[in-house]
Amino acid sequence: MKSFRALLCIFLLSSTLAFAAPESQTLLVAPNVEIPVTRYNAGKRNLILWLPSENGVVQTEHDTAAKLARRGYSVWVADLFVARFLPVAPSSLEAIPATDVASLIQTASKQHRNIFLVSSGRGAALTLSGAQLWQAQHRTRRIAGAVLLFPNLLARSPDAGEDATYLPITRQTRLPIVILQGDKSPWHWQLDTLKQQLAQGGSCVVIKNLPGMRDRFYLREDALPREKELADRLDLLIQDAIKNLPASKRKSS
Repeated sequence: MKSFRALLCIFLLSSTLAFAAPESQTLLVAPNVEIPVTRYNAGKRNLILWLPSENGVVQTEHDTAAKLARRGYSVWVADLFVARFLPVAPSSLEAIPATDVASLIQTASKQHRNIFLVSSGRGAALTLSGAQLWQAQHRTRRIAGAVLLFPNLLARSPDAGEDATYLPITRQTRLPIVILQGDKSPWHWQLDTLKQQLAQGGSCVVIKNLPGMRDRFYLREDALPREKELADRLDLLIQDAIKNLPASKRKSS
């Protein structure tokens, strides 16, 4: 019994030390362009590459990354705005080249077997653009899929009664994708159309509705109690999405 308790203590101590402190580093992706990346390490098999939305990197994402590391996923949280000396704003996000994301994926592919992309809002477009650029140059299937929270892939907001138009990357993407969308989102009504658009490029898409949630539920200063509660469980939400990626149901070739 004493030996068992000693081994248990050693295991718990080693686990705590493994995930106690994230590592900060910068990755050179272009001349004079270094992306700050906070790394939550949990092995080399599965990596979540978390890319920012138009709202930048927020504390909830760091908190969630630490929880995911304790669940066995390494996580890189990349600040693409700082790398380009840009203020956090939608216009700044549009100024970030997809090559920055592709370079991050390339670096990650040398260290991890499976890469899962995570982003939200308008960050989904940049994430998919970077993935498509990297896939065009590599035959490997290291990108295991993408989890997109309330993604905004619209070319522009449609006027009342007008059909939505989507960014070209929507129809050019070929990935297993899970979309997490609250049913209180103004864009909830167009999820079937978005799924059809993504399917045109060969993407397999699963949509998970989040009852009672608005867009940006984990970013909101005016978050409702139920939104705060789900934000605290964001790690479980993402883990479940990864496990339900369409590709995970197939045998790897």
